[in-house]
Amino acid sequence: MLGPVFKFGGTSLGSVERIEHVANLCLKLKPSAVVVSAMSGETNRLVAMANEISTKNDVPEYDMLVASGEQVSVSLLSLALRKRGIEPAPMLAPTAGILTDSQFSKASILKVKGDAIQAAIAKGHLPIIAGFQGVTEDGRLTSLGRGGSDTSAVAIAAGIGAKECIIYTDVDGVFTTDPRICPDARIIRSIHYEEMLEMASQGSKVLHIRSVQLAAKWGIRLVVRNSFSNDEGTEMSTKDTPIEGEVVSGVAATQNEAWIQAGATKNPQFHLASVFSELAEKKINVDIITQSYEDAGTKINFTVAENDAPLAIETLKTRFPQSPLSFRNDVAKISIVGVGMRTHAGVAARMFQVLAAQNIEILLVTTSEIKVGCLIPREKLKQAVQVLHKEFLSLRL
Repeated sequence: MLGPVFKFGGTSLGSVERIEHVANLCLKLKPSAVVVSAMSGETNRLVAMANEISTKNDVPEYDMLVASGEQVSVSLLSLALRKRGIEPAPMLAPTAGILTDSQFSKASILKVKGDAIQAAIAKGHLPIIAGFQGVTEDGRLTSLGRGGSDTSAVAIAAGIGAKECIIYTDVDGVFTTDPRICPDARIIRSIHYEEMLEMASQGSKVLHIRSVQLAAKWGIRLVVRNSFSNDEGTEMSTKDTPIEGEVVSGVAATQNEAWIQAGATKNPQFHLASVFSELAEKKINVDIITQSYEDAGTKINFTVAENDAPLAIETLKTRFPQSPLSFRNDVAKISIVGVGMRTHAGVAARMFQVLAAQNIEILLVTTSEIKVGCLIPREKLKQAVQVLHKEFLSLRL
């Protein structure tokens, strides 16, 4: 049976000393394969240089640039392993067989041809594979978007038949909320895949949502651990049990939100299906959606990631030139997440009451079976996180 696939993030590889530390971990823990990110700050540096020349990022040359940071990590870690007597098998996406579509800057993995990786393992070598990148059928390099190395690692685990993927980072695991905002945040030892999906989609940055989706789909045990401590970390679980007996497992928040209001118009072509089909073609993910009908016609409100807002507005202006558009980026999204909400009534009401007591305006609301999310003024985000964590997740003696 294959051992786990390890993934090391940029902070774990941020210096030569840290790369030597990662090599020692590999020597000690003996993974089947290792996926690496670019060294911390490197992708941002490459993106900044690209933006000085052009802000167009959906082209092959952009991906060729931003995916180059992982090649450095692969090479340096391979050198450190060889020094320790481990025969590395350094691989970029074409060699590893990570096939993607051709949506540059946010490509999706179609398939992992694990032949080269499995052949290296069979020889007793340790594959060191560049995360974040893929290759199209016609051989063009692609990048998977932010957090793509997590997705690479889980996809590779599935592609070679490994049953476990361990994501090594610079935090001890998944917390009940961002500890930088709320000092009372505590680590979650076991979290349901559904909860982790919701938390990742609502702003928790520890894991990328696509990696959690893949792990759930292929039955891969997914664990988050700290590269620099012996903490056991957080494990994704299928157990439908709230932590500490609480209804809510976490408070997730994101500041990088944009609120777009489209309408009102009586254009018969302007409806939910047409609007969001246009956005989907551009690979723009939409979160909170509301639709209303007024005397002037249909009105649609929705939120997107702030960096997707310019393209979303351009797309809608082109497709629906008669529909008035307005845009706000002074907003944030805060959500409470927990599988216990399935069987407990009144959770949303408690959330709204807590925010109202703090004079925090709720602009839009979205719900699912295990989540309630609110769009609020960005300046109120820290306050909202702290009061909701206190309400739902403070330890009660």
